[in-house]
Amino acid sequence: MKKISTILIIAFFTVFTSQAQTSWINWEFNVPPQKQDAFVGAINTFFNSETGKKLPMAYLTEQTLGNNEVTHHLSVVSDNADAIGKMLDPSNWQKNGDYQAMGQVMTELGTLPLRSFAGMPLVQSTQKGNGFQVIYSMEVPFDQMTPITEAFQNLVNTMQPLLDDLSGEMSLHQHIAGDDRGVTHYALESYKSYADYLRAKNKLMQAPEFGEMFEAMGQGNIHNPYTIARTMLIMWNAPSE
Repeated sequence: MKKISTILIIAFFTVFTSQAQTSWINWEFNVPPQKQDAFVGAINTFFNSETGKKLPMAYLTEQTLGNNEVTHHLSVVSDNADAIGKMLDPSNWQKNGDYQAMGQVMTELGTLPLRSFAGMPLVQSTQKGNGFQVIYSMEVPFDQMTPITEAFQNLVNTMQPLLDDLSGEMSLHQHIAGDDRGVTHYALESYKSYADYLRAKNKLMQAPEFGEMFEAMGQGNIHNPYTIARTMLIMWNAPSE
């Protein structure tokens, strides 16, 4: 597949803040190799249309590690509840020509979304501008949600100087709705490349704060049903500096 953009310097969830108004919607796809150029082209055409340019920030990622069921993710993120809410309001896209054109191509290619789900950030470190992400799904019992959030916040606060040295990012997100896999939270790490991730992991795992976090997860009966890695391909409507 010819990638429209091989490297992006804008980070995953660049505009995320700890405010509850910020949220995201994610769509998962399974695209055969021979259809990937047309698939990416259709999405790129849509977000460069009159309609697409007015939408919140969006990005397309390619899944590089994980379940073969999913090959790509399309995500929209915004701190404007009204703006992101329009993405799920049928009245905004049922009679819209730009939406219909993209939908027609997706239907012809047989690449309609496998599933969609939404969430919001709870905790995050300073954003550095990375394009390689590792996402850990989590099943957190209801009575452990506050302790885990507090433990993750303490981890990020304590580890921020080391993350700065490693040009890394960490964040914790809560699942809001959608999906069918029983996931309640997502922990995310992102770096400039997979090699940077490996080098950073060795240093991070030696930090006592990580041991404390794992201990809290064990005591809280937290499960990690799956972990994926993905790489940014292209981004639209990025916020200006």
